[in-house]
Amino acid sequence: MAESEVIPALVSLGFSLNESRAYAALLVEAPATGYEVGVRAQIPRSAVYGVLRRLVKVGAARSIAGTPERFAPAPSDDVLALLRKRFDASTEALAEAVKKIDAKPSEPDAFSVRGYERILEEAEHILRGAGHRVVISGWPREVSLLLPEMRRAAKRKVYIVTFSHAELPQTPGDSFSYGLPEGGVESFWKHRLVVVADDRRSLIGATEKLDTDSAVVSETRAIAELATSQVALDITLLCQRQKRDAEAVMARMLGDRVGRLDTLLSSADAKAEAKTPPKGKG
Repeated sequence: MAESEVIPALVSLGFSLNESRAYAALLVEAPATGYEVGVRAQIPRSAVYGVLRRLVKVGAARSIAGTPERFAPAPSDDVLALLRKRFDASTEALAEAVKKIDAKPSEPDAFSVRGYERILEEAEHILRGAGHRVVISGWPREVSLLLPEMRRAAKRKVYIVTFSHAELPQTPGDSFSYGLPEGGVESFWKHRLVVVADDRRSLIGATEKLDTDSAVVSETRAIAELATSQVALDITLLCQRQKRDAEAVMARMLGDRVGRLDTLLSSADAKAEAKTPPKGKG
C-alpha cells in the first residue's frame, strides 16, 4: 500500500488526519525526529510532538530516548492486531448496551441509501442473508466486487443467477451475458445494480461510483417479485437470441409461479380450442 493510501485507511479507522500523516511518514523514514516527521507529513512544528506522543500512547509508534528524541512506527501487523482487538471490544460493548435498552426498533419496509460504497455494502448484506435464491443483474465491475459474498452464499447451497449485458467474470450458479465489452456498453447505458434474495429483500440502484449514487432497499415482496420478473425477462430474451433453453432456470428463479402459469395457459388454450367450430369439408 502506498503512503497516499495509508493515510485515508487510517483516518477511516479513527485516527486523526495528522496522526495518519505522521504514521505514514514514519513508515517511509524512521527513526525520525519530530522536526523531520513534521516536514515530511506537513504538520506544523507546534503540533507534531503532540501528534507523535498520541501515536506512542495508543501503541502505534515507539519513542526512542535521546537528544533529540526520535520516533519509529510500530510494526503494521502489531497496529492491525491492536485495532482489531479494540474494535471487537467496542462492538461487544455496543451489543451489551443495546440489549440493556430493551427495545426493538421497527424496520421500514423500504429505505434509501446514498453513495457507491454504501450501496455495495447493502448488496453484500442482502447476499449474506439469502436463504435459498439470489437474483442479480449488474455490470462486471460491481459483480466482481460482490463475488466473495456470492461464493459464500453458494457454499450455503444458495442458488444464484446473474445477468449482464457485458461480459461477466466466472460466477457461481447460472450466469447469462451477451458478452459485450463493458466500455462499449457504458457509451449508452449507465451502471445499475439489482439484487434480490428469496423473493423478499431487494436492492435496486445506481452504481456509477459517485457520491450521488442512490438505491432503494426493500422488504416488500411485490417489489422483489417485479425485480426478479424483469431479470427473468432479460434472460428469456437473451436465450431466445442465443437459442438457449431457459426453462430450467426460469423454474428455479420464479418457483411454482412458472408451473401455475403453464397450467392456466394450457387451460385457456383448451377452452379456446373447444369454442372453435370445426371446419367443414369441401
